[in-house]
Amino acid sequence: MFKVQSFRPHRLLRDYILSLLILESDFQEDDNRKMTILPHLIQSLAFNLGPPDKVYDVTNMEYVASDSITGPNDVVCERCIYAGMKSLVVNFKPGGWFKLFHIPATNFTNKSTDLSVTVGSQMHELGEQLRECISGEEQVAILEAFLIGQFLTERRYSRNLDETIRMIYAANGNITIRQLESGAYLAKRTLERNFLEQTGLHVKTFCRIVRFRRTIEYMEKEKKFQWRLLANRFGYSDQTHFINEFRHFAGCLPHEYPGFRSSLELALGI
Repeated sequence: MFKVQSFRPHRLLRDYILSLLILESDFQEDDNRKMTILPHLIQSLAFNLGPPDKVYDVTNMEYVASDSITGPNDVVCERCIYAGMKSLVVNFKPGGWFKLFHIPATNFTNKSTDLSVTVGSQMHELGEQLRECISGEEQVAILEAFLIGQFLTERRYSRNLDETIRMIYAANGNITIRQLESGAYLAKRTLERNFLEQTGLHVKTFCRIVRFRRTIEYMEKEKKFQWRLLANRFGYSDQTHFINEFRHFAGCLPHEYPGFRSSLELALGI
């Protein structure tokens, strides 16, 4: 379905980048596939390396720009992928984009935005430079050099939320604002304002998606489990709460979930 070439991020970028890859559709000529992406916490920077207009955002009814920044998503979205699609993709850790560019992540929640509009014309120039390269290694080296430049020149002060995010993951999303305030030594309003700006999501929404993601990962891995025990295992207050949350984020009831994510989502690693 997809060819994926993964690269280990430069050591200076590992606090910001989750994964770096070249993604290429492996369809028959003139074929296309509509694929679902479940709510997720990741922002993705993508540079088109193939023909234009090979990724269509079904949800927002528009082609994704050749060079774009996308996500995070707190709703289900759909993409139509065409034969010939090839992109260089950087998946940022939550807050990673903001640390490098100091542009609020809320600008890209549930949508894709043209990088030239968001950051400036230098992003189009970078994209053109990448498209002129022959090898993936050369493309990655150029992109990382640019991002390291951002790291060195844009190191302005902002609240460090790494510990807050670590606490949320460690608790599988089952943690209160009060506990996060205490652990991060931040007042509630300061925490919520900075968290939304840096991750693109409200703290409570972020926690709910972490819990939902852990739930579907378990469902996909275990295959056989007792439905009545699933809600308690992942911190839902009761069965009704679990069903309502699952339907909200997956767009279907738990027993209707196919048991696997789309090949696009798996290839992206989000």
